Amino acid sequence: MASTMGYGKPGLLPTPTKAGVSLATYCQSAPSQVYPSSTTYTGQHSKAHADSSKKEKKQQIQERAVNEVKNAIKPYYQKNEINKDEYKEIVRKAVEKVCHSKSGEVNSSKVAILVKAYVDKYKHARKK
Repeated sequence: MASTMGYGKPGLLPTPTKAGVSLATYCQSAPSQVYPSSTTYTGQHSKAHADSSKKEKKQQIQERAVNEVKNAIKPYYQKNEINKDEYKEIVRKAVEKVCHSKSGEVNSSKVAILVKAYVDKYKHARKK
């Protein structure tokens, strides 16, 4: 009496209710309640796409900021004006500051000025 589905396992039979209507028939009769409309789905899809593009843009800005800061700080590190720990801390602070700027762009001359200010600050703090 039990039917087999797939790999020889018996399939599930719908259980009858008091009214004689099976649960499987009841669920199939109202598909609009079970599935969202297509307009809702596309709205969620475009929102998710916009969020991912924002993340990608943010990631690109951060990568550019890291490269600019490292290029600006390299001469100070090679001349031994700052040590390795100061280098790491300045890069971290400068990248964070550049990424959180309101302009949303990475200006290499401004980054160089920022890095110079951090190097001077750390050199001065080390002398005390």
